Amino acid sequence: PRTSEDRGPRTRLLPAFITLLHLISLPPIILFSQEIRDKPTMASFSTPDQVKAVVDEPGAVILDVRTEDELKEEQLTSRPFHHMSCHVEDCSELMAKAEQLLPDKNAPVVIFCRSGRRAGKAKEVLEQKGYTKVLNAGGLKDLTYL
Repeated sequence: PRTSEDRGPRTRLLPAFITLLHLISLPPIILFSQEIRDKPTMASFSTPDQVKAVVDEPGAVILDVRTEDELKEEQLTSRPFHHMSCHVEDCSELMAKAEQLLPDKNAPVVIFCRSGRRAGKAKEVLEQKGYTKVLNAGGLKDLTYL
């Protein structure tokens, strides 16, 4: 049997050529990845300072989008809040009743759930409906500063 050394210089250059192809293809991949990283995601959170700055504005609403069972287990006790269930896969109740629950589309809406993921989905839904000041405050346990 012949070894790669017996096959000549072309065979020995193949791994180097493949490596070169990978290096040439990296910049577009890196740029694309950076573009994805910079794009806000539904779980992107507002900072505590951002939430504190708007929560006391006139007309500000705090919205809990956890399930009824989660609401029974633990509630935000430091401030009044509204509740409307929203799931990452299905936020139809909020879609249907947003204007009824939140008539002022320019008033701040601070949304929270258990971890911030559903709050991110609710934020996305409200922004699609024209709400202008929507903040994802994360999970209930993140709200110790309120």
